[in-house]
Amino acid sequence: MIDPPRSPLLDALLQRYRLAFGTERPPRCFFAPGRINLVGAHLDYNGGDVLPMAVDRGLYAAAALRDDGRILLHSLDQDLVVEVDAAAIQSRTRPEWGWAGYPLGVWHGFAQRTGKALGLQMVVGGDLPIASGLSSSAAIEVVTAIALDALHGTQIDRQQLALLAHRAETGFVGLRCGIMDQFASALARPGHVLWLHCAGPRWEHVPFDPAACEVLVMDTLKPRALAKTGFNERVAQCATAHELLRVHARDLPHLAQYTLADLELAREAMDEVLLRRARHVVTEMERIRAGAAALRAGDYAGLGAQLSASHRSTAVDYEVSCAELDAITAAACAHPAVFGARLTGAGFGGCAIALVRPGASSSVARLVAERYSGQFGAPPAFDLLRVGTGPGELRGIG
Repeated sequence: MIDPPRSPLLDALLQRYRLAFGTERPPRCFFAPGRINLVGAHLDYNGGDVLPMAVDRGLYAAAALRDDGRILLHSLDQDLVVEVDAAAIQSRTRPEWGWAGYPLGVWHGFAQRTGKALGLQMVVGGDLPIASGLSSSAAIEVVTAIALDALHGTQIDRQQLALLAHRAETGFVGLRCGIMDQFASALARPGHVLWLHCAGPRWEHVPFDPAACEVLVMDTLKPRALAKTGFNERVAQCATAHELLRVHARDLPHLAQYTLADLELAREAMDEVLLRRARHVVTEMERIRAGAAALRAGDYAGLGAQLSASHRSTAVDYEVSCAELDAITAAACAHPAVFGARLTGAGFGGCAIALVRPGASSSVARLVAERYSGQFGAPPAFDLLRVGTGPGELRGIG
């Protein structure tokens, strides 16, 4: 069990539960965190590593089992209420289930794995903004998996719960994604970040001192209009580069396993664009290793340097940045309390992150807002995150 946060959200969650379901089946309460990825841009689908940090925001659930085969799902954040018979849940979600497709997919996978198909009544709510880039969908999947596991007493290990959540998103809901989000939420540990080797999958917990560093999210407010098409194009380019490397260098399973020396061997076979895409992936793996080593040494300036180098690589070699992201990261790095900054997510707009000394975020935000507004005519938005706790049942709540 984990200690609950001091949040009015829990009171609202329990009040909604009692309003929706009465007091006959008292709930147990659960939490799963969202995440921000510190380093490892566009590596998960190339068989590489990522370094996500579970944040101090997430999804909460108040839940109890039912013996009538009904699943009733309410949300503090969404108006849609979903009530469905368990027998009606097949292998894919339905449009009318909306947001509830994520927890229903987890319920379906859990029932298939364990043979336990009791009904469920649950209210969820969180302080992760939808579509914020902090993985609200993974958090709701993981909190559902942890709730079902606890309520049934099945004691499934956290990696298997993460895989259950991942299959709910890719199979049941039908959204393509790597394993990072679900693993980062399910395997989070207080005071650590997760060094996830996606090709294994394998992972290590690396210490992260909450008193040494905060993460300032800087939203350019530029829509990521090119993100989907640009993402698909980068995936295809990396696949082509990988095939050429297999022929002209070494036959390795994943692009992220190659070295700069391998790229030199295949240089004549690749055009300049493919070479730059592959170079980003290979050098980003080096930055992951250097970033993890810096964290183990308590060197947050060293970690920040890897973030800034990552941004340069995603801008120059991977070409997923834009003028707004370049400007906002440069403005942040001009402040002496910033260790480093980079774009986050797919790129082409959206958000960047800056590693900031504790207590300096307001000053950093003022400088960034002034410089960014002077260039683009409107201020960005900001959000401050800290390394969070792991998932689990909340002690003494319910």
